[in-house]
Amino acid sequence: MKKIILIVAVIVVLVAAGLAAWLLFLRPAPEDAAAETEEAVAEEAGVHSGPVQYLELAPSFVVNFPHQGRQRYMQASLSVMSRDSEAIAAVSRHMPLIRHNLINLFSAQLLLVFEDPSGIERLRQLATAEVQQVLINEIGREGIEEVLFTDFVMQ
Repeated sequence: MKKIILIVAVIVVLVAAGLAAWLLFLRPAPEDAAAETEEAVAEEAGVHSGPVQYLELAPSFVVNFPHQGRQRYMQASLSVMSRDSEAIAAVSRHMPLIRHNLINLFSAQLLLVFEDPSGIERLRQLATAEVQQVLINEIGREGIEEVLFTDFVMQ
């Protein structure tokens, strides 16, 4: 009977030592597990991590529109920001469609810029959504994070 108790005690000690060793040495650290989980979620969502890349949408956009009986002009230089090199290549490949959609957007929305101080930011957000929609239709995902105004002049 003493042998059985001794064997059980040795087994319990060995299991406890093995569990302690696993917890200390083999189990990933919580921050590593969280980072791996975030990377997996981002990859599933189609978001690539990496360095930020910019692509200038050259030449500048020039749009004319009437405002209070006068002809007005807007000139804007834009760049797209992305961490996905495939999306940057898709923007280059579909540049004529993107430029066409943005010119139509700017022509339709420019009165908002004159009437509201936050209109330029709203116009930038609409431009971002427009480019993302083109990429969704063409490559199946948004691909870019932001459209940025690098120059904006209105007369």
